[in-house]
Amino acid sequence: MTLTYVLMQNLRRNPLRSGLTAVAFALPMGVFVVAISLVVLLIQIGEIAEKELRLATRNKTSLTSMLPEGHRRKIEGLDPNRERLRAVCGMRWFGGRIPGEPNALTSLAADPDTFPIVYSDVGMTADDIAAWNAKRTAAVIGRGYADQYRWAVGDRLVLQSTVPPYLELEFHVVKIIENKERANVFYLRRDYLDESLLAAGEEAGRCNIFWTKCNSAAALRSLQAEIDENFANSPEETKSEDENAFGANFMQAGGDLPGLMRTMAFVVLYIVALVAGNTMVMSFRERTREIAVFKAIGFQSRRIFTIVLAESTLLALVGALCGVVPTAIGLTLFPMTQLRIGPLATIEVSPIAVVASLVIAVLVGLAAGLWPAYQALRLRTVDALRRIA
Repeated sequence: MTLTYVLMQNLRRNPLRSGLTAVAFALPMGVFVVAISLVVLLIQIGEIAEKELRLATRNKTSLTSMLPEGHRRKIEGLDPNRERLRAVCGMRWFGGRIPGEPNALTSLAADPDTFPIVYSDVGMTADDIAAWNAKRTAAVIGRGYADQYRWAVGDRLVLQSTVPPYLELEFHVVKIIENKERANVFYLRRDYLDESLLAAGEEAGRCNIFWTKCNSAAALRSLQAEIDENFANSPEETKSEDENAFGANFMQAGGDLPGLMRTMAFVVLYIVALVAGNTMVMSFRERTREIAVFKAIGFQSRRIFTIVLAESTLLALVGALCGVVPTAIGLTLFPMTQLRIGPLATIEVSPIAVVASLVIAVLVGLAAGLWPAYQALRLRTVDALRRIA
């Protein structure tokens, strides 16, 4: 009688309970993979942003309080020889939406001359830059928006601003960004927006944020302190932070999503551990006589211990696979293209999350089966047979 045979017989003994236990594992583990994949993706985007050496400068009071465009020249004046910074790009929130659509796009008006430098990771070629400079209506959009609204290079489109004075502007797509970390962004030229604001009788020449492209991490740290010191005690003081910190603060303004995902993952583990523990304790109580018979016919206690522990681990692993595999396949074949978490458009299943879920399932299975296996190890054959006779 092999170990595999015994395990299969035990799992088939009560197929309804085994199936429900597997489902109870599968659903939380599917959620676990999605949650950890999202956290891993956000961490990777943060690491990418950190390598770009961009420094964000905004109004110290709040991001919605704008700064005069003259701040750009003052920031550039801190390093006239360009030893520490390459360029400074001012941005203003446009918040455009497609007419008839309720949701606003992450749309920002950028200084046209420095945008291709500060955002070199967008991957604009010489032809892209020429098209961007040639047309005031030029727009650079992320792949997520392009796929969602079926936009292509050369298309013309109209957006309505969701902030006063609620402009309706026409744009011409000149570049689609393929970077996954900028899938849901829409960049337009700030001079075009300023002209439209002036034509509507509104104030122009102000920015929500200035992005400074630095030459090194040391330069970024020195400029971060120097910029804020330069505008200290002025009517419009600033707060500067690296792109990674700025993105984290921006995400947390709408709720600590990474923290929520981590909390969800721990709750999932707790639920799975309770399910596995309860199942194995019930199974052991039902099979006390069978285990006693095994010992009576010569099965060693160590082998009984292994059988109980292996059954618990196998059940946990099968249940986890039933949740992880369909989740991974589903997100790969049917990505959530409508997802809007900052600049993200889709969740990619992380191999780290898949491996972690399976390892955790094995550990939970071992932990859940440890106490029943220990009880089986200590079980005295005569006492067990007498108790259930």
